Amino acid sequence: MISTGIGLIVFSLGLYVRIFAPKEPVRNSFFYLSISLSCWMFFLGQRPNLALEYRYLIINWTLLPIVFSPYLLHEAVCFLLKIRQNRLLKKFEYAINFMLLLYFLFVILSGNVVHIRNPENFSYSPTWNYHLIIGYCCFYILISCMKAFLSIFKSRGDDRVKAFLLFSGMVISFFVSIFFVYILPLFGYFLAPNAAFGIVISLIFGAIAILHYDAFSIRENILDGNSIPILTRFSSSFFLVLFRILDPSEYSMRLLISKANVVLGVVSKNHELAMRTDLETLERAEMVAGVYYDRLK
Repeated sequence: MISTGIGLIVFSLGLYVRIFAPKEPVRNSFFYLSISLSCWMFFLGQRPNLALEYRYLIINWTLLPIVFSPYLLHEAVCFLLKIRQNRLLKKFEYAINFMLLLYFLFVILSGNVVHIRNPENFSYSPTWNYHLIIGYCCFYILISCMKAFLSIFKSRGDDRVKAFLLFSGMVISFFVSIFFVYILPLFGYFLAPNAAFGIVISLIFGAIAILHYDAFSIRENILDGNSIPILTRFSSSFFLVLFRILDPSEYSMRLLISKANVVLGVVSKNHELAMRTDLETLERAEMVAGVYYDRLK
């Protein structure tokens, strides 16, 4: 039931990003990724409710949604970090993926990925197809991790923080998933649903990265009392702390610009009041302070 609950959280994150994130291609890739992962977790969570005679099928069919996740993850990383890909290489990649996915779908539906040994606890013996699918998933996850890691050093400001969040989430998800899905089963321990804990952390980090189109613009909107999506509002401080750690010079410059805009607003408002009213200096100061109360904290 835990994996089912986490699956609902993962789908909700994807839907939230689809609704509230800026209209960029990454939000669609992330949404489809969340559907793929949430379906996988839902199958893992619900398979104990099936009759024993059907479990030999579901143990293979559970893999159906997960085979789409690695490529969707790679697409989301490239879109968010604005990594350009060679068109010819991209077409070749599409063709290879199409053929591999067709093959994976065929062996999964025909039940030739794993052979169930004990239907009660879903213990199984993997075939070489299982190792091939795991290898395919690992390849795209590691490529995505490498691109995000390199972007941490190549990018500045918001983009560096986004790359760090993506990299951290993918590393956590990769090691947790590979441990529960691949390593433990080789030793006879079948705890695949626990991989959901790593995946949900990765999706939360990814959602925060996608939602933060401009950290300081979001900060100023929050200070001004404007309407900001709840996840973006709650994670803004966390994002800014990472910004300050990962790129202190850019953070200081952006913070200085933000404060300078406040000072400019205060001076302009005071001048406007001085020209249009007969208020005393202290009275004008009180009125200006009221207007910029939240920004002067």
